[in-house]
Amino acid sequence: MNTLSLTRAALALLLALSAFAQSPIQPIATPATSPIPKATDLSGNFTFRMCVRMSSAPESLPTIATNKAWEEGEVRDYTTNNSFGIGRESGKRKGFAISVLPDGAWTWNAGDGQRRIDHRPEAQDQGIADGRWHEVGFAIDRTAGVAHLYHDGRRVALHDLQGVGSLLSDSASLQLGSKTHNIEVGNARFNQGAMLPAAIRSGFIARFGNQRAPATRPEWDGRPLRVLAWNIWHGGRRKGRDEGVQRVVEVIQECNADIVLMQETYGSGPRISGRLGYDYFLRSSNISVMSRFPIVDTHLLASGFRFGGVSIQLRPGQTIQAYSLWIDYLPSVSKQLADSATAEQLQTEDAKTRGKDIQTILKQLLPHLAKTPDTPVLVGGDFNSGSHLDWTKAASSQPNHHGLVVDWPVSRSMAKASFVDTYRQARPDPIANPGHTWSPEFRESHQDRIDYVYAHGDTWRVLDSRVLSTHPRGWPSDHAATFTSIDLVPKPEAERKTIKVMSYNIHYGDGMDKKRDLPRIARVIREHAPDLVGLQEIGNEAMATELGRLTGMAVVFGPSKGSNTAYGDAILSRHPFKWVANHAIPSASSSRYQAMAVDVDLSAVLGAGHKARLINTHFDWLDTIGSREARLASVRLIEKAFCTDANLPVILTGDLNAMPSSEPMQRLRDAGWSQGTPSRSLFSIGSPPDRQIDYVLIKPTQGWIVHRTYIADEPIASDHRPIIMTLELKK
Repeated sequence: MNTLSLTRAALALLLALSAFAQSPIQPIATPATSPIPKATDLSGNFTFRMCVRMSSAPESLPTIATNKAWEEGEVRDYTTNNSFGIGRESGKRKGFAISVLPDGAWTWNAGDGQRRIDHRPEAQDQGIADGRWHEVGFAIDRTAGVAHLYHDGRRVALHDLQGVGSLLSDSASLQLGSKTHNIEVGNARFNQGAMLPAAIRSGFIARFGNQRAPATRPEWDGRPLRVLAWNIWHGGRRKGRDEGVQRVVEVIQECNADIVLMQETYGSGPRISGRLGYDYFLRSSNISVMSRFPIVDTHLLASGFRFGGVSIQLRPGQTIQAYSLWIDYLPSVSKQLADSATAEQLQTEDAKTRGKDIQTILKQLLPHLAKTPDTPVLVGGDFNSGSHLDWTKAASSQPNHHGLVVDWPVSRSMAKASFVDTYRQARPDPIANPGHTWSPEFRESHQDRIDYVYAHGDTWRVLDSRVLSTHPRGWPSDHAATFTSIDLVPKPEAERKTIKVMSYNIHYGDGMDKKRDLPRIARVIREHAPDLVGLQEIGNEAMATELGRLTGMAVVFGPSKGSNTAYGDAILSRHPFKWVANHAIPSASSSRYQAMAVDVDLSAVLGAGHKARLINTHFDWLDTIGSREARLASVRLIEKAFCTDANLPVILTGDLNAMPSSEPMQRLRDAGWSQGTPSRSLFSIGSPPDRQIDYVLIKPTQGWIVHRTYIADEPIASDHRPIIMTLELKK
């Protein structure tokens, strides 16, 4: 290529980088190199996407977009195909690359020189070599700790980014195109911030039309949920690289699992999830989760090689958490039993490895679950340990129990943490239904049940649970799979009367990391699943509307009266509401404040005809005499404007800029307002938090039961932390 043609190609690239959406595809038939825009921070959140067209699959592995340093020929920085599917050269080069596999599928890798992640699907699911234009790309979301991968407007995978540093290579340029293949690329674009699935899908439709619009994930129809926990043994490839994986897919299809908690994924996840059409999260080379329904959040707890989970949206307003687990396989119980180990020896040695692993996991998991106590939770996987429910006195005469009664530390720890063994719940007799999952491949070894699906919470019941270990052409794994069918049931009567209320000063969406990130604010809200939210410091009505869209909640904006900007507060609700009023309140500072209120129809949770009034406000913030007087006057105005009906249950949310011992708070208590009797300090501001100025208050006190009040542990999204209260309305 001469200097003029290279300049033209580079110019075309820059034009493509500057205008992606709704513009014609600008093909670049020859390789082009251009500096990566300086505004793009490859150590932070960003999105890269491009269009590509090729007529046939390549024989080699051409790279079509990369910021890695070129060598002679094509960039081929790939993991090797050993039995585990993970490369000995992983992390060799810093940066990212989008390439083409021999079957015509796109592939992606990224790394920081130490750790590297790869995505290798199949052409039948994510092909780009059919003569049509395709869009591929990825979004780096370091706030959530994940990378989102997109093919033709649909998210096809989530990858754990923990431990992966900057993707800025030694080369500060982006290279597009192939030196040896006739591949057209175009409309490449970087965006600051991680674009989420809805935005990517909308952009794809704008370019390619509804005819090629990707299908959305289905919504749960209320039928029983089918959950599969399975260690597939070295990526399912021990019975053949293609044949073994196909058998894994067929087992999942045959039982029609909605959620798959997988271990030893080892490079096969994109192929399996692609054939199933499922949402896919890879925590590590080992741990993954696949779901028929959309994954809306990830939970990066404990060691990535041992544990990871997701929140799955069954339908708007209803989620379930699901975690995949693998813990230490040593010591070998088979060897211990061959050496005539006692029950005490088995318990002691198990506690040193697997027992330690489960304690580490539970130490992080249980406080996390406490944030959303009403959300059903599943934990499934290869625990590599027997169960105290199986090794009972009655079952001690079974040949594989050697006359022993063993109180296995792992299963006992799960029981103490209120997790229910779903298989043993459905099949309580360990003699009639031993449920062995180890091992259909190694029959000569010690046979035991070491794979489980555990459930946590009280809004589910087990319909059935069974062990799967047969396939017409041979079982592909050394582990049987545990399959459980559960029904989500209404809460007990008393708990159906509860609602969850959040107060959150979002600081315009500006986080402590100096980044404005409304999707991050929305994730915080969704994680705690409130019914009602009082938001303070909203930049404008458009910001309020966007938060309503991102959370799936109805929204009303209350602008500050007398302000030169559209600044104000907002209310989000999962229930129908009627607008009441928005009143200006006194201020001695340059800011203008207001108190807003809606009447919320709570018939869906509290019974027909029940409603409550939600008041949301933000008091003057200065520590001056005038501001202190303004806060006192604001209390009087709220009482006069919104609290005239003594029989109407009322909730007040807000940044009151007043400590609990302050005079404004005493005035509120004198007027009948209460925050219950929290068991710990509700510090909502400071780094670390050292005082409370944010509140959820209720009145009349005798009309409500406060079940729980807590501060969300979220230090980055805003300079305030949200406060959440779970309430029950008395009859």
